[in-house]
Amino acid sequence: MNTPEYDTWVTDPSPDNMAHVIRTLEPTINSEVQRYTGSKPLLRSKAKTLAVSAVRSYDPAQGARLRSWVVTQMQPLSRYGQQLRPVHAAEVAIRQAAEVNRQSEELADELEREPTVEELADITGISVQRITKLRERVKPSVMEGVFAPTGESDEGNSLPGTVLPNRLGTAEEIVYESLDARDKQIFDWKTGKHGKVSLTNQDIAKRLGLTPASISQRSEQMALQIRSSAETA
Repeated sequence: MNTPEYDTWVTDPSPDNMAHVIRTLEPTINSEVQRYTGSKPLLRSKAKTLAVSAVRSYDPAQGARLRSWVVTQMQPLSRYGQQLRPVHAAEVAIRQAAEVNRQSEELADELEREPTVEELADITGISVQRITKLRERVKPSVMEGVFAPTGESDEGNSLPGTVLPNRLGTAEEIVYESLDARDKQIFDWKTGKHGKVSLTNQDIAKRLGLTPASISQRSEQMALQIRSSAETA
């Protein structure tokens, strides 16, 4: 059964009548907004836009109630809420540095020499200035993708949002125990820990029957888990 406001809008689809329909849907809209994380004002604004589109596309002949149809059409709020989540500067630097490292290794294999900064900028889409800054301010730490500040380990030298190296050690142990057998092998060969010899991505890939890019991606994911664990410790 449709609301009288909706029936009025069908007869006279004016902006004012649409506003009346949306007001009757406010409880539904607010309920959906509360399901997702993110800025509530921004989510509510997006939800109202989706609700208006839902009202316009609603077809009573399909058998669904108007409120149920609106709820279905507001599912994009989940993706929108994820887009609103803040990304820490440190995480951006970690991902960019890991990508530069990965592309550098692959290019070195292809060119049989170390690639230039300009070549890395072309293939990664990261500016020459940014790559240079990343190389000046961060260096590989426990494994590819986990980076510790260069210089002394005091907070003044840290990148925004990073943590002191001694907290990374504890985070490593926690994350390591959660890994499956293959990722533990990758971790050990990347770091040279637990009695293993440190190997390159290419060597690890050959031993496990994977590609070097896959090893790099798995290493980066483990690195981000370690960094996240350390920052929330």
